[in-house]
Amino acid sequence: MKFPRFKNCLTFHKKSGSEILGRVSPFFLRLGALVLPLASMGHAAMAQTATKAPESAVSWWQSIVLGLVQGLTEFIPVSSSAHLNITHALMGHPRELAFDVMLSIGTTLALAWYYRHDWKALLTDPKQAKLRNLVFLACLPAVLFALPIHKFEDKPPLSLPTFNALMLFVAGLVLLIADKTSRQNRDLGSVSAKDSILVGIGQAMALIPGVSRSGATLTAGRFLGFNREDAMRFSFLMSLPISVAAIVFKYKDFGHINAPISSLVLGTVASAVSGFWAIGFLFNFLRKRDVTPFFVWRALVAVVVFALAHFGILK
Repeated sequence: MKFPRFKNCLTFHKKSGSEILGRVSPFFLRLGALVLPLASMGHAAMAQTATKAPESAVSWWQSIVLGLVQGLTEFIPVSSSAHLNITHALMGHPRELAFDVMLSIGTTLALAWYYRHDWKALLTDPKQAKLRNLVFLACLPAVLFALPIHKFEDKPPLSLPTFNALMLFVAGLVLLIADKTSRQNRDLGSVSAKDSILVGIGQAMALIPGVSRSGATLTAGRFLGFNREDAMRFSFLMSLPISVAAIVFKYKDFGHINAPISSLVLGTVASAVSGFWAIGFLFNFLRKRDVTPFFVWRALVAVVVFALAHFGILK
């Protein structure tokens, strides 16, 4: 059975300025309505659970920078977790995993809005039942892998910038090889249960900072012979349930966020805006070019991080 190709990501870049504004404006209105209550709940939880003086709170401008880093690198295959770890280190404070999860609310909202029509079809159209089941099947490996690894996400070696840099290079090289050697003759309509599990394993591996969720799933999809656009589309469809689950799972940790509510709002909005743009950019890019620029970026970041660590600038 051949599934219809989704149109929203294919036509976004062709729309006029007024059409784009008409589409994006409701997104920002809904974003504000969602972010403010979530940030308030996180701030309330923080006030209830704070038992000692904070070290150094994340400032408003740092929140915006971190939000932009989260939004731009969550969907582009360069690893948001590694870039956030490195950015935290450059700012001179340890990574707050709960704060980063709060930022991911922004990118999750951007992803949900961008694919709202696709998910409506998946959940309501009987013809999409097979694809819907395959999407959820692909989420299982990440759920199983997250249970043993989540306790170590903010601890060495996973939290070390040098380890993140190493994984950036290694995973980027594997992505490049997969993209260059792919047969590229399959589309979304040929996804099987085996494909879903294998791509899901790629998503599970992305829990290791530096691997990249979009990068690992694109790698798996390319090794399986899918064209770039459909491999990425399936990746983003399966990432939404996992992203929502991660936020729910980490909600109890929001009480430990060392940042004022204004910083939470600014960071989350920044991640949503930049994330929404990044999705459209990535699909437009992959229609014209391969993943070589992403590998080059990952390699450059790795070299810079190792150099900074060598000279004692980055711990």
